[in-house]
Amino acid sequence: YEIVDCDWSSDVCSSDLQLASSGIITESGTTRTLSATDNGKVIYCTSASAVTITTAVSLGAGFSCTIIQGGAGQITVAQGASTTLVSYGSLVKTAGQYALASLICPVANTFYLAGNLGA
Repeated sequence: YEIVDCDWSSDVCSSDLQLASSGIITESGTTRTLSATDNGKVIYCTSASAVTITTAVSLGAGFSCTIIQGGAGQITVAQGASTTLVSYGSLVKTAGQYALASLICPVANTFYLAGNLGA
């Protein structure tokens, strides 16, 4: 075994930050409720119609994912039951095709949305 570019004081290696193809989920539908299997993944939405991605109470602190609007359908991130969704300016939709948004849950059931957001 060869370990390269590791910072042993923080247990972070450059290889830990590489995205594998298994980390990309292609979503062709128009609705998706997030699940634990989405944690740390990229959700690439390809629909030509509007898409809604909903937060879920079971995800817990530390959940995060990146959402990409690959198709023409604008993505809305919706607050699921018993969760809180916050973003700068209360924006919860992607700005347009090719926009990216990050969703992070730093404390249980509270999700922060940031990125290329618009009306």
